[in-house]
Amino acid sequence: MLDELIPQPEAERILSPHLEAIQGAIEGGWADWMEAVAAAPKLATARTTTRANAVYDRITERAEEYFESAGVPTTRKRQMLTVSLGEGLLILRFKKFRGRSLRTSGVPTQQRLEMEAQQVTLDGVHATYVVAGYLPDELGLGLDVLAVVCSYNGVIVWRIALGTDGGDGSVRPIYAVPPQGPVVRSARRAQEEEVEGR
Repeated sequence: MLDELIPQPEAERILSPHLEAIQGAIEGGWADWMEAVAAAPKLATARTTTRANAVYDRITERAEEYFESAGVPTTRKRQMLTVSLGEGLLILRFKKFRGRSLRTSGVPTQQRLEMEAQQVTLDGVHATYVVAGYLPDELGLGLDVLAVVCSYNGVIVWRIALGTDGGDGSVRPIYAVPPQGPVVRSARRAQEEEVEGR
């Protein structure tokens, strides 16, 4: 199926009218989280999964509103938003990256495994699945990476950096009003999250 993936230049052509809005949705979702933390500082100690879920909800609200207003088909299934671009040839999802490898986490359902292996065919048409994602900085105060990534069985085939000046996938951190006091994390929680791969 690797040879059936949309190459990066074609993906850039399909995505180019929407890249600014995709970046804006991600940055806006993150800014909403930072505002929530400023208003309720105890959120600063929430699990990274809690943060990822809250940010995802805000990102997808913004993205869905944009794509629907642009006449681009979107689908929500079990709260997961997918966007169908290029007449269904490119399917976009939103996720948080686990680390600099730009891989994502998730329950290994049959559908997820098929998407990772790029094996989903709808009505005889093979679609390329891509992820628009972000990676928070080490302190969880800003974003280190914003990108659209196409992977095949966990290996990055291509990536389109969002909001960069050097093409290395890094962006200027986006800071809202920071919470008062230091971010407090337990060493045990950090170890548990590392073991879970988050």
